Amino acid sequence: MGDFVKYQALGNDYLLVDPGRGETVLGAEPAPEAVRLLCDRHYGAGADGLLLGPLEPPGPDTPVPLRVFNADGSECGMSGNGLRMFALYLAEHHVEEWRAGKPFAVRTKGGDAEVRIVDFAGGLVRVGMGLPRFTTVEGDGHSGAGSVAVPLALAGEGPDTVVTVTDLHLGVPHTVVFRDRVDGELAQRLGPALAWHARYPEGTNVEFVRVPGDGTLEAVVWERAAGRVPASGSGACAAAAVAHARGLVGREVRVRMPGGEVEVSVAGDGRVSLTGTAREVMRGVLSSSLRTELAALRPAPGPSGREGP
Repeated sequence: MGDFVKYQALGNDYLLVDPGRGETVLGAEPAPEAVRLLCDRHYGAGADGLLLGPLEPPGPDTPVPLRVFNADGSECGMSGNGLRMFALYLAEHHVEEWRAGKPFAVRTKGGDAEVRIVDFAGGLVRVGMGLPRFTTVEGDGHSGAGSVAVPLALAGEGPDTVVTVTDLHLGVPHTVVFRDRVDGELAQRLGPALAWHARYPEGTNVEFVRVPGDGTLEAVVWERAAGRVPASGSGACAAAAVAHARGLVGREVRVRMPGGEVEVSVAGDGRVSLTGTAREVMRGVLSSSLRTELAALRPAPGPSGREGP
């Protein structure tokens, strides 16, 4: 298989490293510097993030553990696009019966997600993303999809010096901004200022959303760790969850992003699920020089012999 497999979902790409396929280039505990190097598009293999798994041999009745890392080396709670890629990898290399649509669970830092492959050949996968927790009002998660005005430190005066946002948590933090027009220029101008605003000590992923009025949504995403991305699965779910809570769309929502479209379903209890495609791009073998460089970045073994901080 090589050192990694690269997948993309609507242009959002991840490297997948399988610890069960021999010694990984990252060791048992990936150092942030090593993840950054591997994901670097100039000095490494290049990707928006890294999937490390399965961490245990997949079984039919237990969740499959997965770790997700952002391109900046930080660990990510959950990725809707990454989960679809991981599901296809598991079905191809580990559990063949999952190709036929039998549901299974994946365990991430952000919680367990139920996954079902709808069309293996076409790369179509459905992922249960869980229950959004709205945090804008009072931060208790039970206030509904409220909104708040956030001042931004932008150069000059203008309509964007104060932006109305809705915050929620769906595996990772999200901030939704509704606009009459969304595009890359808007995301580039406001995304960095919102993603690392003092309001969000750990950063937030920002979705700029337009409601055309036909039951669909248009979204442009700025991620706290990757900047502007072609698409985001959890971001699409966050946008749909807020729009549905406000009565702007129904329970079945098609979210269009620059990289393509996904379908988001909102259940009666508010839980959201995501259906979209993913596909393998390549399988790669790293050069000996890059492997040496990555090995040098591994944490030193602890007293037990296990790599650790």
